[in-house]
Amino acid sequence: MAVTVGRADNRKAADLFYDLALAMELQGERWRANSYLKAARSIEGLTENLRSVSERGELRRIEGVGESIEAKVEEFLRTGRIEALESVRGLLPEDLELLRGVPSLGTRRLADLDLLLGVRSVDDLLRAIYEGRLSELPEFGEEVERRTLEHLVWRREEAAEVPAPFAMRSAHMIIDFLRPSPGLERLELTGPLRRRVPAVANIMLLFSSSAPDDVIARFGLCPEVTELLMVDRQQALGKTTSGAVCMLRAVAHETFGLELLRTTGPESYVREIERSIREKSVRFSAHRPAATEEDVLAAVQAPMVGPEMRGLPDAKTSPDDLRGDLHVRATSYDGGMRVLEMAAAAKDLGHEYICLCDHLGGRRMDPAALEQRNVLIDESAELLDITILKGGEVDITPDGRLDFPPGPLEGLDIVIASINTALTMDRGEMTARVLKAMEDPLMDVLGHPTGRVIGLREKVQIDLGEVSQAAADAGVALEMSAYPDRMDLDAETVRSLDAAPLVVLGTEAAFPNELTYWEWAEAAAERSGLPPELIVNTRPAQQLKGRRWRR
Repeated sequence: MAVTVGRADNRKAADLFYDLALAMELQGERWRANSYLKAARSIEGLTENLRSVSERGELRRIEGVGESIEAKVEEFLRTGRIEALESVRGLLPEDLELLRGVPSLGTRRLADLDLLLGVRSVDDLLRAIYEGRLSELPEFGEEVERRTLEHLVWRREEAAEVPAPFAMRSAHMIIDFLRPSPGLERLELTGPLRRRVPAVANIMLLFSSSAPDDVIARFGLCPEVTELLMVDRQQALGKTTSGAVCMLRAVAHETFGLELLRTTGPESYVREIERSIREKSVRFSAHRPAATEEDVLAAVQAPMVGPEMRGLPDAKTSPDDLRGDLHVRATSYDGGMRVLEMAAAAKDLGHEYICLCDHLGGRRMDPAALEQRNVLIDESAELLDITILKGGEVDITPDGRLDFPPGPLEGLDIVIASINTALTMDRGEMTARVLKAMEDPLMDVLGHPTGRVIGLREKVQIDLGEVSQAAADAGVALEMSAYPDRMDLDAETVRSLDAAPLVVLGTEAAFPNELTYWEWAEAAAERSGLPPELIVNTRPAQQLKGRRWRR
């Protein structure tokens, strides 16, 4: 049966040929790639739909369309697919639609990213940008790296989903810039970001000042604010480098605490406090100010609750219960290892231990490199007097196997297995894939279980209820990653689970400065409502060595 194709679908046909071109580039067949690229560009630029051209028998009049490509176009018009592409689809990266849409890249550069760096997904691309690797590649440079990151930030802005740690960094930079403003009395972060939710669209700042115009004017000069959207005497709105929009608003000093409480949220908590205010007939005034949240809560005899826990049950685990970061990386795209640097930074943060879980397999770390890293771990642990656990992250293949030789895995303390490929499986297939992997006794942790990349990739289709029950039964832990791009699993998801599996907290830090994401892991532990016995990071190092915690 013929597939109806309109002009809007010319783009789909063009995309299929762009994908064929990329596959040929990855196979080293540059001349075939050039042919598909030429045809794709011509089809993309057509001013009428392909079916009309085909019905007139004029496909070959399209520049770049010869006998072979004509046959593929006709196949597309009949079936909506091109079999030649299906046979090489396994060569193509994940997140292809998103990557194909990055203006600064294109087919040749996408191929170079794969061949030279092993970048095969949007999370790989972000990592490479954070490491500054794109700028080092031939025909890339700093300009391509900058434009690529700007596009990904724009995508997050459009999705109204910015990783909270990145938005928080923007907020702190703006706050630091505004502190010297003449007449400034108070300046506070508010809104969902203050509660440390995983992702936000906005940054909200409240201030009180005897000269609000000066504060607003200074906001417009802040380097972190890339574009002013609105300005008046009492408030301003501007885009930030993180992609989040920042709102700065003036509030009277006497009611600052009440407004801070209301805007922090969540709505359920605020409603409860406002109900108490009405029931107790509390009237705030110059004689009874609401200058601080403590003023408001004292007036209604309510306990002070930290922003992160408002609207939630009391935390069962505190940051003091957590002993160390169980997902840290020591290798980068250039193959360099930072075992000593990562361990020293972790010790400075007060960790009792860390676990180095570098990505194993593929073009990442092979068994020989893993052995070399483990030698460095032993030397660094002795030098620094900190426990460094030996771990690794492996891919779960589409058929549910761990994609790394079992021998080297047997000698590790923690093996994290993750879904990093074939992300578009349906719910049943994906769930079965993970359940099959959990049958392998070498799998200790399911890494970033939903596979999301905030604002850039949706969660994979998976039955988390079934997976979490199977994990609880098998003693496999689920990861709560505090890496900004992921925040996966987040506390809200963990609270929603009926089962009570173990969880592992980790930052996925690849550089010493990224270890500070641990504060988000601490907040997630508190917000999850889990007791310490269900969080593996509360256990002493001796229980983690040699997988003793699994026995």
